[in-house]
Amino acid sequence: MKKIRAAMAAFILLTIVIAFPAHASENIILEIPQSVIARTTRALLPYDVDTHSKSIDGKITIIDISKVQLEKDQLSCRLHMAGSNLALVTDIAGHQIKLKVGAVEINFHSEARLRFDRNRQKLFVRPFIKDLTTTGDGINDEIGRTLVSLFNGREFPLAMQKLEPLIVEAGAKTVAIDTRIDDIKASRGKITLRLAPVITAK
Repeated sequence: MKKIRAAMAAFILLTIVIAFPAHASENIILEIPQSVIARTTRALLPYDVDTHSKSIDGKITIIDISKVQLEKDQLSCRLHMAGSNLALVTDIAGHQIKLKVGAVEINFHSEARLRFDRNRQKLFVRPFIKDLTTTGDGINDEIGRTLVSLFNGREFPLAMQKLEPLIVEAGAKTVAIDTRIDDIKASRGKITLRLAPVITAK
């Protein structure tokens, strides 16, 4: 039985090495369905947003993301955000003035364009916002528009972490299949990752 298992492992190992020679030009394709993307984004919530803004101060949190849809190079969704302890910041004669506006909640639809920078290994998201509605006890319309302006049309980078290598052992031989993201594309109902494999054997 041990000989059979060893033989099977050796066969799988040989198949992988033949299919993906070192520095292979063929990419490994990984497809992530829209439903998985939706569940993943919801699992990250609530999410505090760091806006790096000079025009608004306070805490801004994404409370809910719904109606996630993927199309060609685009992700659309509905977002519910809340701001607390908010203040509009202005500069008058070199003095910083903060106008406290309290709390506000906004709902809006976003259509975000996606692009991947292979050299920097970053996915860039550029949201475009419409259908804004606001509630709360602040200067609702003004603070709502100010919050939206922090995101609308701006490109936000998402750093992609290096994927763990796949390790295959057979007898005294160990093969590692390491990958680097070659491209990320959105299409109808899914996101596709193209992974460039590099094979090393010891």
